[in-house]
Amino acid sequence: MKIINKYILRQMLFGFILMTSGLLAIVWLSQSLRLFEILLNSKVSILLFVRLTFALVPSYLSIISPIALFAVTLFTYNRLIADRELVIMRAAGMSPLQLAKPVILIGTIFTLLGFYISLVLVPAAVTDFREMRWKIQHDVSHLLIQEGEFNDVSKGVTVYIRAKNGDGTLDGIILNDQHSPNAKITLLAEKGKIVYRDGAPQISMTNGSRQEKALKTNRFSILYFDTYEMDFFSSKEKKAERYKNYGERTMRELLTTPESALPNKKFYHRFRVEAFKRLSLPFFNLSLMLIAATGLLTGTFNRRGHSKRIVLTVLAMAAVEIANLNAENMAMRNLTFIPLLFVVSVTPIPVCLYILKNAGTFDFVKIKRILSTVVTFVPNLFAKYKRAFSK
Repeated sequence: MKIINKYILRQMLFGFILMTSGLLAIVWLSQSLRLFEILLNSKVSILLFVRLTFALVPSYLSIISPIALFAVTLFTYNRLIADRELVIMRAAGMSPLQLAKPVILIGTIFTLLGFYISLVLVPAAVTDFREMRWKIQHDVSHLLIQEGEFNDVSKGVTVYIRAKNGDGTLDGIILNDQHSPNAKITLLAEKGKIVYRDGAPQISMTNGSRQEKALKTNRFSILYFDTYEMDFFSSKEKKAERYKNYGERTMRELLTTPESALPNKKFYHRFRVEAFKRLSLPFFNLSLMLIAATGLLTGTFNRRGHSKRIVLTVLAMAAVEIANLNAENMAMRNLTFIPLLFVVSVTPIPVCLYILKNAGTFDFVKIKRILSTVVTFVPNLFAKYKRAFSK
């Protein structure tokens, strides 16, 4: 038994690593192309761009892993059937539930791991991603890294840097300020650095001069200084605090933030649904694996193949995913339907375990009829609730 379980476990884990890596690579590449415009427009470094795109990986992993586990389970047991290995195991007296032990073990482990990803890793990664994107869009320090170029850091302010040192100091600074309608100012400095005051970027210069020309009187004045600081933005242009969306919030914030502290009722519903979605999503790791195992470990052996059984199993998985989307939409409209998120994600677990345990006593013709009835009844039920809440 242990040897067989290890054999199945090894194949599933190896297949999961390959499939998850492939799916993550495809998704990462598509999102990288979408964010590539930021690299071109903002002149950020390649390292920062790669870090920005990889910050999205945990969010995709929480969605991809249940589907990848389902596909790996389906592929592994189908290959065991095709190679007649599963037939020998069942002839040796192993029940469907015993053959499904590797699925239960892997599904349980990934469900527990899914809670860590969903509750801890994803909010931290989303926060990191949004902070980096905000910095790229609103922070001018990355523009100043471009040596030997004239950089328009804000409206009417152009900066030229001859060189940037490893310690962050700047050499050979020319700053032209034309945002004021009354005067044109040119600052020259030997050295300087970027500093922040109340979240707004400033340039601190040493050993330089400030040349000002009044546009109305054409009067020219010059001031030599040892140190001088200047804001890149006027008080009207200084950036506001970044608003944290629901994806960045902790569970405590999602569950305790009152409706009065949010922009509207839709935000309040989104916060509550997001909290319970994080708690229900990890259960799909085990649920979808058990659906795949139940579809291929029950029933009789057929030498012509099991294509129909595979198709029905895939349809059952798709029905669960569609039901989950409908449950989420219903919960967004009315918070009383939040328990449906757990009903959809958890219910397949006891149902599949019961079928696997009693597979020898089932009349699968009757089960097929029941499933066809459920497949037609569930969508009609969701449609009925949607019509009721749309009125």
